[in-house]
Amino acid sequence: MAQTATTASTRATDDYVKTMGGVTEIGEANKDMVESTIRSLDQSTKSATGTSLFHILTVASIGASVALFLSGKKSAGIFVGLWPPTFQALKSVADTNKENRK
Repeated sequence: MAQTATTASTRATDDYVKTMGGVTEIGEANKDMVESTIRSLDQSTKSATGTSLFHILTVASIGASVALFLSGKKSAGIFVGLWPPTFQALKSVADTNKENRK
C-alpha cells in the first residue's frame, strides 16, 4: 500500500520534478522558467547600467572578499572569494542557452 501511494505521488509531480534512481532532475518547464528569469534580470540590468548583472556580482564579491579578508574575517573572505567563478559560469550558461534558442 505504501509503495502505491509513493507511485501515485511520484506520478502527480512528474510535470514538475522527475525522480530516477534517487537522482532528482528538474523538469524542462522549470528550467525554462528559471533561465528566462535569469536572462530577463540580466537584460534589465544591462539596459539600466550598461553592464551585465553577473559582471556586477563578480566585481562586488571580489571587493567583499578582499574587505572581509583584510578586516580579519579570513574564513568569510575565502568563502565569498569562491563566488566569482560561479557568477561567470552562470553568465556563460545563460548566454549559451540564449544563442541556442534563436
